[in-house]
Amino acid sequence: MKQIIRIITALVVITLGAINASAQSKMTEAQKTEAKARYQEYKEKLNLTEEQSKKVDAINTTWFEGISELKNSNGSKLAKYKKYKSLNAEKDRKMKEVLTKEQFKIYKQQQDERKEEFKQRRANRQ
Repeated sequence: MKQIIRIITALVVITLGAINASAQSKMTEAQKTEAKARYQEYKEKLNLTEEQSKKVDAINTTWFEGISELKNSNGSKLAKYKKYKSLNAEKDRKMKEVLTKEQFKIYKQQQDERKEEFKQRRANRQ
């Protein structure tokens, strides 16, 4: 029963985030589906409790809202970069408060993997 509630909560948060993002982003349906699947996999790897799951969803929603605002802002590249770093640092700080040491270690490993994937995609574009 807890698993069902957790899945429903995750889907609601993801759906709300997707609706917000779709209004402001150019993601295809396939990319949105992949993002939802990756987010679910991310949460499963962390093996979150129900309480942690709610807190992580709130942290990620706040982060995505900040990123969305950042994308739509007219600031300089340097200002946007600084804001991006600030958003990430705040997210990490909040996640560290919610997650156990082992979960936070997994969280950081996943971040490193995503950075590498991003670098590879960027290198392949050029």
